[in-house]
This record gives sequence, structure tokens and C-alpha cells, in this order.
Amino acid sequence: MKKMTKGMLMTALICGAVYLGGSPVYASELQEFSLDEYVVTAARTETKLVDTPANISVVDAQTIEERHYQDVSEVLKDVPGANVLDSGVGAFEKSIRINGDDRVLVLVDGRRVNMEMGTTSGNRASFDMNQLPDVGLIERIEVLKGAGGALYGSDAVGGVINIITKKAVQNYGKISVGFGSNDARDMSAMYSYKENKTGITVSATKNKQGYYKFKDKSTNSTKRWHYGSDYENEKVSLKIDYDINENDKLMVGYDYSNYNGSSPSFYMSTLNFNRLDKETKNVYTKYSWNENSDNSGYIQLFHNELDYENIGLAGYISYGFMEEKTNGIDIQQAISTNDNNKLLVGLSWRESDVKTSGTENNYDEGIDNIAVFVNDTWQISPSWTLNAGIRYDNHSEAGNETTASAGLNKKFNDNSHAYINWGQVFKAPNTDDLFYNGGGMIGNRNLNPETGDTWTIGYSTLLNNKTDLNVSYFESDLDDAINWDWGQDDAGNYFGQCYNVDKQKKRGLEVSVNHPINDNVDLVASYTYLKVEDYTKYSNGYQRNKNVIPNIYRLGVNYIDGKWNSTAYFRAGSGASSEEYLDSNYITFDLAITYNATNDLKFYAKCYNLFNEAYAEIGGYHINRYNYPAQSRRFIVGAEYKF
Repeated sequence: MKKMTKGMLMTALICGAVYLGGSPVYASELQEFSLDEYVVTAARTETKLVDTPANISVVDAQTIEERHYQDVSEVLKDVPGANVLDSGVGAFEKSIRINGDDRVLVLVDGRRVNMEMGTTSGNRASFDMNQLPDVGLIERIEVLKGAGGALYGSDAVGGVINIITKKAVQNYGKISVGFGSNDARDMSAMYSYKENKTGITVSATKNKQGYYKFKDKSTNSTKRWHYGSDYENEKVSLKIDYDINENDKLMVGYDYSNYNGSSPSFYMSTLNFNRLDKETKNVYTKYSWNENSDNSGYIQLFHNELDYENIGLAGYISYGFMEEKTNGIDIQQAISTNDNNKLLVGLSWRESDVKTSGTENNYDEGIDNIAVFVNDTWQISPSWTLNAGIRYDNHSEAGNETTASAGLNKKFNDNSHAYINWGQVFKAPNTDDLFYNGGGMIGNRNLNPETGDTWTIGYSTLLNNKTDLNVSYFESDLDDAINWDWGQDDAGNYFGQCYNVDKQKKRGLEVSVNHPINDNVDLVASYTYLKVEDYTKYSNGYQRNKNVIPNIYRLGVNYIDGKWNSTAYFRAGSGASSEEYLDSNYITFDLAITYNATNDLKFYAKCYNLFNEAYAEIGGYHINRYNYPAQSRRFIVGAEYKF
């Protein structure tokens, strides 16, 4: 990595934050949440954040709009404790790590959207962030850091991301058009309509890039991929809300996405090339009752479909076709036993059918899971809250499993609290783990679920009625971790199979500060330390996971003054292993500018990787060249009009 002088850093900060202008973030908005705010993800029912024994980050719609985030993965890059794994290379999957774990549950309005077959990027993730709805539809994103298995079941190992969409409350529309480097084009339109008891929200988005450029570490020059590296992402969403009465609501909706293009990479001096087409179609309905009371509840039904086609070239031509269909039902009821106690009971059922065919993977199988859960929130005293839950899962392949959780919260005042929580982990194997068959790889029907425990202890406070400080420490221990391993049969043929061979430890620290410097300038900063160790049958005790960068830093400076606004954002990593990364450290700098011409019309510009850093978020390199290099410097400019 090029060494950056202190003067260069200060110059970039001052120019980006004060002179150029960008997204406005006031002191109250910069903190992205306040402790008197209500959240729903930690307990599956509305609770005040200051009374919640969990580490939660919240990003609201205003912050998303002002910083001109292009998609959800961009939003999550700025959340402390979250790390988006983005190859940056054309049409490639983007997965999320929370507290160093990629086993993360993703919800949209409390509805599970994870894939049962897992992603194709070779980790334990089961969702591609490219498939999420357009950011213009989002009211807020709640990120729960730490296991949520007792309430949410499998996949909620590292945490839970709950994307809560907007409800139509007035007639309102917005269109946006942007153009940028590498033949990039972004277009979106949204309209919200409210008439009496009925609200309708519809949106359409298209993001496109014609080719991909990267900073080649081997030559220190910016290059364009020799072969296709284009991608296109189209999304359409429709949501209808109907107010049956003041307390009872009905919601139906449909989300569609189509993500296609090329995703090249370098591996062992060979250019690997993939052409993919991924389509999702999700339909859902939700009936809620007693929404404004302590005895609220709902029933939710959903149907998710994924169609995935892939053609690859890595010394030979391969192809694959994958289809997944999932049906699910969620029911829950809150019961207020007295003024200081609320009981939540629920039932969750889903079944998934997965069909794959091609040169690398062939199976047609299904799994189902039914679960019941109970969670008790008890306010022991005005300042102490106890939260305890238990869940029973009956999984068709992983068997029966019971998980529990408990959390204790101490509220010192309306702006300060400390907490400790513990949770048990249950992660069922995905269908690829169980049934994969092709290309010398064989699934294993006898896998045990991944199990373990997680702990989090934290403290949040408002210093001098001005500065938000959040500190948390977390650790987790995982048994029967699933991994693929190569073996040899009696005839001497090598093959790969899935095994319960690993144990895994994670230890980490998260510190974040949000501080208004003056009436015009705000600062947000965070540091995350992460130590991940794996124990396999080949290792002598626990060994460091070299794919994980242990130190992540974030620094944002936001300025507002009249019509010109700005945000400058630094992200950095250090301590990366030389066995997986060419540089142990990196620093990137993004800049956003907004000019509010009128109340309805604004112009914006964004620059990514302004210093043109050569780096990678996914480990792996060969002969001084990253397998998945991040994109080089790029720009986008556009306009947005509201009506």
C-alpha cells in the first residue's frame, strides 16, 4: 500500500468536508439512532433501545437518502461490526459478515429471505446482498450483532439484519438518474399513493455498468479486464397496505430482481470467467392485529423463488442451473401479563425445494423446518430489564434442536445503558452441504448442525449531552463447524466432501463515537477488532483464520451549510495476513456531494476509492496479483427530483 502522509489525509478531509459539499448529516442524524428510539429486531417486538440488552445499529431513511447509498451493501459498509465481502468484479455475490461471521440472517419486514442452498462464493453465507429491494423503499435498517438463534433459528449466528420498508402515508414520488465511470448508469423511480385506508408503494430500479477497471498490484497501473466484466441489476417492488381499522392492518407485496452479467477473476495465473443470470420473485402477505397495544400479533405467509444460471470458464467450460422455491408461515402473539412483563409466543414453518443441474452440481431435494419459540421480557425494576427466550426446531435433515438466550440490561438514565447477553447457536447444513453431487464434490447427508454459544457485553452513553459513545466486547465458540475437505477413495481418486471437522473461536471489540464538532460539522468514527481462530483435523490447536482482516477503521466527516452539503468517508484495514493479502494495510476514501437547487430538485456526485488504492476485501492472490481486486477510482453524477 502506498504510504499516505498526515498532510494528505488532513487535506482530503478538509477539502471533502468543507469545500466540496455533500450529504447533510446533523448531529441527531449522524448518530443514526438514539437511545430513546424503539427497535423491533432484538425481541421481535417493539422495545426501547435503552432498555434492550443487545448491540444494535440503526440506519434510517434520511441517512440513506442524504448519503446517496446505491444499495444495501453500501449502507452496511458503514455500520460498525459489519463487513461486506465484495469482490468488486462485475456480477459477483456480495455477502455480509457480522462479528466476523458470515452466517447472518437477512429479513425484509421480519420475513426471512435467506437461500437454503447457500451462496456459491464458498463461505457459510446464505444470502446475496444484490437481491435486496431498492434502498428508496427502506424506512430503516436494524442490525442486531450477536446470535439470534433462540428467536430466529438457523442462520442467525453472527447476527440479524432486518430491513423495514416504508408504508404509504401520503402521495409522493421521486425519480433519480445517474451516469458514471466505466459506462455506469443508475435509474430509479418510486411513487407512494394514499387514499383513505389504502396505501400503495411501487418502485423500479436499474443499475448498470459496462465494464470493470482495477488497480493491478503487480504493475501498479489501472487496467480494464480483458474479457467481459459488465453487470446489470433490475428491481421492481409493489407493496399495498390496508388499514382494516385503527389497530388491524393487512399488507401484501411482491419483490422482483434480476441480476446478470460477467464476473471474471484471476486464480493461479489463469483468468476464470463466469456469466450468470440470477432472478428472484418473492410474494408475501401479512395480517397484523392490535398494533397499538401490548397484545399485538401477526400472521405472515411468503413464497420466495430463485432461478440461477451460470456458465463458467476455468480451463474448461462448465454450466449450472439452480432453482429454489420456499414457502413459509410465521405466527406470533405478544401477551402482556402485567405492566412490567411481556410474553411473546410464536410458530415458524418453512419448506424449500431445491433443484440443481449441470456439470458441477446435480440434485433435486427438499427440506423443511418447524419451530416454536417463547420470549419473556421482564422489567425487574425501573432500571433493570431481563430478556430470556427458548426455541425448539424440528429440521428434516438436522434433527431436533433446542436453543436458549438470556440478556440483562441496566438503564442508568434515558441516554445511557449497559448490557450483557448470551445465546446458543443452531445452524443447519444447507442443501449444497447435504446433497451436492458433481465435479468431484460430494455432499454429506450425515452432517450435524453447527452449534455453540455467543456472549456480548456492552455500554452506550451520551457524553456531555453531545457525544455518543458505544463500546462492546463479543465472543463466540462454535462446534461441528462445516467445511469441505479433500480425500481419496480406495481406487486412489481424489474427491471433496463436506464434514463436521472444525471448531471456531471469535473474539472482538467494537468502539464507535458520533460527535458534532460544531453547528456545521459532524464526525462519526468506529474501530472493530476481530480475532478468528479455526481448529481442524489438520491443525495443531487453534490457528488464525487468515482470510479475516483483524482491524477495521471507519471515519466520516459530514458538513452542511445552506444548499451545499458533503460527506467524506475513510475506511481502512490493518493486520491482514501476508498469506492471503498482498498488503497488510489499506485505506480507501469515498466522497459525496449534494447541491439542493430547490426543495424538489437536487444534484449529486460521488467518488469511490478517490486515492485509487489497490486492495481486496476477499483474500487470495497469486504472483503479486489479487484474485478478486476491488474496483479502481470511479465517479457517478446524477439528479433527483421529488413530486
